Amino acid sequence: MSDEKQAVAVRQVRCEVDGAIGWLLIDNPARMNAMSLSMWRDLEVGATRLAQDASIRVVIVTGADGRNFCAGGDISEFSALRADASALDEYDQIGRMAMASLKRMEKPTIAMIRGYCLGGGMGLAASCDIRIAAHDAKLGIPAAKRGLSYDLQGLRQLVALVGPSQAKRIMFSAASFDAAEALRIGLVDEVSASDGLADHVKEVAMAFAGNAPLSIAASKFIIDMIVGPSGDLDEAACRTREAQCLQSEDYAEATQAFREKRAAIFKGR
Repeated sequence: MSDEKQAVAVRQVRCEVDGAIGWLLIDNPARMNAMSLSMWRDLEVGATRLAQDASIRVVIVTGADGRNFCAGGDISEFSALRADASALDEYDQIGRMAMASLKRMEKPTIAMIRGYCLGGGMGLAASCDIRIAAHDAKLGIPAAKRGLSYDLQGLRQLVALVGPSQAKRIMFSAASFDAAEALRIGLVDEVSASDGLADHVKEVAMAFAGNAPLSIAASKFIIDMIVGPSGDLDEAACRTREAQCLQSEDYAEATQAFREKRAAIFKGR
């Protein structure tokens, strides 16, 4: 990241801005970046802050230590914070809200995955629009080895990524999959050499950042509407998004730039 980056400490989830790229950095290396309850809360705070910053066009989520993405929930807290059904529901709701803050963000989100990406970490990665993994990453959901069940939202996201049969295989086996197998079944979108991962992800992010924000936001909204619950499909809202793009300054700029044979400069309005 450049020398001009801005950093804000959000406890063990760091929120940084580097030009058009916002970073959410998970920073709990002693536990392979496992998420404590306070970290889930901080993730929502960081995601909301980056969503509201108009200078940011893309958000990258990754582990701060460069070794692991996220090994899931911090199981050292489970006995105290998930002791009964009511406590479990409250705990899970906080995690769901954190992941929803990424899902509803109108900017593209990219999970940059190194090392372990397990359980809640896999849910976090699945909440991003794109997942790019290092070749030595390990991904999985070990709920069946913990005697736990994954929640409806998490399983819906998983099925949307890999389909019902592979989702069942992932859940029934509780196995960790290498990056090549994760790519084959659709759990990740790309695999990169570990030493070139950051550069490649930033290259992808900057390609996204150079395009029209309203167009990207409309595509994300409509695609998420398509793969979401059937009762949530709102065709009128989708048409509104299309109309906003057609009436935008960015559309006029793109048309003018095409005529002048130059790159368009988009402002998100």
